Amino acid sequence: MLAATAIGAIVRIAWLVNQWNQPIGFEDAFFYHHQANLLADGKGFISPFPYLGAGISSPAAEHPPLFSLYLAVWSFLGATSVGWHQVATTLLGIATVPLIGLAAREAGGERVGIIAAVIAAIYPHLWYQDGIVWAEASAQAAVALFILVAYRYVRRPSVRTLGALGLAGAIAAMTRTELVLLIPLGVIPLALWTQGLPRPRRWRWAAIGVAAGFAALVPWIAFNLIRFDQPTTLSSNVGLTLASANCDSTWYGPNIGYWDFSCAEAAGTREGLTGGDPSDVDAAARKEALDYISANKGRLPAVLAARMARIAGVWDPREQVQIDIIEHRPEPVAQAGVTLWWLVLVLAGFGVAALRRARIPSWPAVAPVVVMLIGVLSAFASTRYRASAEPAMVVLAAAGFVALLDRWFARQRTEVTR
Repeated sequence: MLAATAIGAIVRIAWLVNQWNQPIGFEDAFFYHHQANLLADGKGFISPFPYLGAGISSPAAEHPPLFSLYLAVWSFLGATSVGWHQVATTLLGIATVPLIGLAAREAGGERVGIIAAVIAAIYPHLWYQDGIVWAEASAQAAVALFILVAYRYVRRPSVRTLGALGLAGAIAAMTRTELVLLIPLGVIPLALWTQGLPRPRRWRWAAIGVAAGFAALVPWIAFNLIRFDQPTTLSSNVGLTLASANCDSTWYGPNIGYWDFSCAEAAGTREGLTGGDPSDVDAAARKEALDYISANKGRLPAVLAARMARIAGVWDPREQVQIDIIEHRPEPVAQAGVTLWWLVLVLAGFGVAALRRARIPSWPAVAPVVVMLIGVLSAFASTRYRASAEPAMVVLAAAGFVALLDRWFARQRTEVTR
């Protein structure tokens, strides 16, 4: 495990050197980097776009707060540059390697854990965002932690561990909004499947785990409810996300299932960037997106199928490579990512089957994949949107690899005895 972590560190540091201190675009990385510095300066959770452009302090909840808070610690200590924030993100990526290994060890034993850590060390979808200052690095670490706690509950059930699982789900939700679904989808099934407990106690444990998770989210939700015009909980960016994914260019033609910034721009992105209340913009954009879906609902099955095909990597691999290049991946990294994703996808299928044969629940690793698919089908398909499910896919792929290896050795022994 230590060797795999060292390999993962070498890969990520090499990538960091390649990306070191490069200018960041006017996008998510810009938001996280500058919001962290504003937090360290005592400005609070305000949007960096209107503040840096016109000195306007506008409340911000475009993204959940955990990644910005993490970077703000570095900024408070004087590490305020893009390069230092890249270092901070890279350290999260390095830590994710042993977290995935430990989670896989809880799921399938020592060999599965080591194989998972080795895959995590070199798998491009687990390290390319580390040098770009994206919250996906924190989301992947949080999901790996969630799987680890979930499998510890499977091995040694207790109400305390189930409460910890709810808290792990809350940590994940504070990195990416859709991961809030991990709290009910992760806690409740595991509680109800617990062997040796009377049914009323299973439900009581489930309620405690879910309550622990949502209680951890209350401060952020309460903070948002008092500072925006419209009711806002975890994020004020849902409407613009929906608007960018539900318009003519993303429902018809070659971009079906993807997203288009011009659609979000038309829905009010500029107002939010110039100091308008983000919740008002979000509400208007959400209504526009839902109205579009309602008016074009006959097209919805084709759009959902395209989103599913894109996220599975089978829509048009060459086009996917080009899209990934646009999203800050060099072409060799994009090509390696697409190829290795197919391998991980196949191995993960074997992993689910292997865990079921061993009477080990696969749901702790499957749940993050289900949550990711819900998010993709609700919005749009992007390799980046798959990031939060990648730790789970690696855990399942490691279980599948070990199962296939065992099967191969069993055949070899059978042939020798013959």
